[in-house]
Amino acid sequence: MLEQMYVLAENVSPQVLQRRELQNSEKGLMHSKQAFRYEVVTVLPKEADSFEKSFDYAKAFATFTAAWIDTDLSGKKTTATALGGRFGFDSASFNNMKLHVSAYTSQKIPLLNPSDGSLNRSYFDENGDSFTYIGESSIDYETDNLFARFGRVKIETPYAQSDDIRMAADTFEGVWGRYITGDDFTLQAYFLSRWAGYDSGDNQQQFKPLFINSEGEKSFGALGWSLSYNFNGDDEASLWYYHVDKMSDIVYGEIAGHFDTDYHLHVEYGVQGSTIQEIDNSGIGGESVGAMAIIDFHDFFIGLAGNYAFVSGDNSITNGFGGGPYYTSLDESTISFVSQQAKGVDVFSRRLGIGTKMGFVGLDELTLEVVHGHLESTDNRESYSENDVVFTYDNDKNIEINAIFANYDVLETKNTLDNKRFNRFIVRADLSF
Repeated sequence: MLEQMYVLAENVSPQVLQRRELQNSEKGLMHSKQAFRYEVVTVLPKEADSFEKSFDYAKAFATFTAAWIDTDLSGKKTTATALGGRFGFDSASFNNMKLHVSAYTSQKIPLLNPSDGSLNRSYFDENGDSFTYIGESSIDYETDNLFARFGRVKIETPYAQSDDIRMAADTFEGVWGRYITGDDFTLQAYFLSRWAGYDSGDNQQQFKPLFINSEGEKSFGALGWSLSYNFNGDDEASLWYYHVDKMSDIVYGEIAGHFDTDYHLHVEYGVQGSTIQEIDNSGIGGESVGAMAIIDFHDFFIGLAGNYAFVSGDNSITNGFGGGPYYTSLDESTISFVSQQAKGVDVFSRRLGIGTKMGFVGLDELTLEVVHGHLESTDNRESYSENDVVFTYDNDKNIEINAIFANYDVLETKNTLDNKRFNRFIVRADLSF
């Protein structure tokens, strides 16, 4: 979703403005995997001279969302339409502290939805009903170099992220903080106890434990830290650590960035690797590596990406809590899903895509992408493919529209899967204030 900043441009550093300008020029599915995507940019709020005035200066924000989904799962068709969004406010700062509150809502309109059992429940609760809940509610502490958030928080990290793909983003209960040392190093630390949102499972509006093992024991949560180093302005190296109680210890590293060449070529690149060590025989463990490159030439771009996971025993790798960090992730498929179907076996995935920003026909705000992905196990017993067509309209102000067609096929499998193939259409429009 788009976020309103409610600040004057002079309150934002030139470095932040440069990064925003770069990200605003790179839209769509493939460009979502790039340097600085895990950075949470903040600016100092308006300062109040008393606690009462901090609410007098409060700024409301809203994102109205309309979304439609239509899916054909091996001949079983479902559809849904939802209206809702994200609504909240930020108080002004008092003694460097402010209050942040945001509610998520998805409303089922009877006239726009089927009543014959063909309702798609992606936008609703487990009973197919509307929901509203407080997804973010925190006390924030902020200075020029330090930012800390306590409560229900929305964060972007490799293995814990918002993955905002339906009506409610993933959010977490806990503590998150970031400290910037000059322009080069950024240190983050986090403790996350529970989560809610689309990826959290049934009753997406309820906060629930991050992990429950096979014996029904609930994890107390995840704690960790990260260190990022920004070099050459547009390049970043980062190291992340997570200890997820009863599940895994995860270490993730990445080097990613951008560089310009002659002849109007702009290149984005990234290399990544992670090691996941299981805890208490959780079955979540393995190592993965990946690389990606996107070549931009005027209004056209082509992207290549690959991931390989080394897995043994009866283990599988994980997306974590959200969409996961893997470069080859598609609208539906990830290498983690293949690993879960082929436990103890190495798996690999590759993705190829082409796109255009449509500026050559005067539609600078529209991006079109066509992406193909193939995922399989090395024993040739699991094989999957997906084709995505993605339209993205973003005017960099207050309107964002995404339209996605995904075609997914199970080519080979040793498992009993309910859906061997599906076609899915999704259209989502966000209007932010």
